Amino acid sequence: MRRTLALVLAVATWGALTSRVTASEELDRAKDLYRAASYDEALSLLEGLPAATGTTEVAQAREYRVLCLVALDRRDDARRVMGDLIAADPTYAMSETEASPRVRTMFTEVRRGLLPSIVQHAYAEAKLMFDRRDPQAVAAFDRVLTLLRDPDVAGNASLGDLATLSAGFRDLSQALVAAAAPPPPTPAPPVVSAPRPPVAPGPIIAPVAISQVVPTPQIREEREWDGEIEVTIDADGKVTAARMTKPIHPVYDQQLIRAAASWTFRPAQRDGAAIGIVKTITIHVDTRPECSLRGPQNCRDAAKVR
Repeated sequence: MRRTLALVLAVATWGALTSRVTASEELDRAKDLYRAASYDEALSLLEGLPAATGTTEVAQAREYRVLCLVALDRRDDARRVMGDLIAADPTYAMSETEASPRVRTMFTEVRRGLLPSIVQHAYAEAKLMFDRRDPQAVAAFDRVLTLLRDPDVAGNASLGDLATLSAGFRDLSQALVAAAAPPPPTPAPPVVSAPRPPVAPGPIIAPVAISQVVPTPQIREEREWDGEIEVTIDADGKVTAARMTKPIHPVYDQQLIRAAASWTFRPAQRDGAAIGIVKTITIHVDTRPECSLRGPQNCRDAAKVR
């Protein structure tokens, strides 16, 4: 059964494709016959085209039937086929390259006579769709409004109220469609992760002096001093700035500041990373005579870091 059904579908599909190709070829042949002034033969070929032909091909076949009928002076038949063409597509226009001005004028007259009834019929269908709450009513009323803007019916008094009615029903249809639409899904609330508690920084490991030469004081006054120098040590262990926060002697203070610029340290650290730091260093100076006469083994150093 499955194989039989598949075979039937394949044959039907092939038949439809073959019919379409044949119809297209027959239409082209009919056009050639018309251009060769073989109007009867072209008309016979056009009337025998299969009904399954595409929409564009059907319209073209009807147009060439009109041309052949006019050429054979069969005006009433030509007007009837024009009516079929206009009913199928009220916006259709005859080809300016194939149809003469006389044929196009005839087509315009037929269209102008049929268009009011086509508009009224389109409005009636749209109203029925509105009564059924059909969502397609919106597009149907839009089509009516488009037809009412056509110059061939724009001044027709019998259609004067249809524009207002169509626009009103179109807006009501849109409101009904919007009301019937499901509400948009409520977005899920954003997931907010709890803030992490701040991590307290670890203790600072003080810098360690690598080279810290203190100059020998050249001060005539005989006494002891305790002073303080503030140095800024960067992450490379170098002194980038120095100032006396507790002066010792004007002359010696300048010597000490110049000497501090060459001091080097193992830099301070926090959490395993080198950091810059400001350090205050106490300097003790002793210029008493016994320190210089007896030698450093019997007295304090002349100047040292405390």
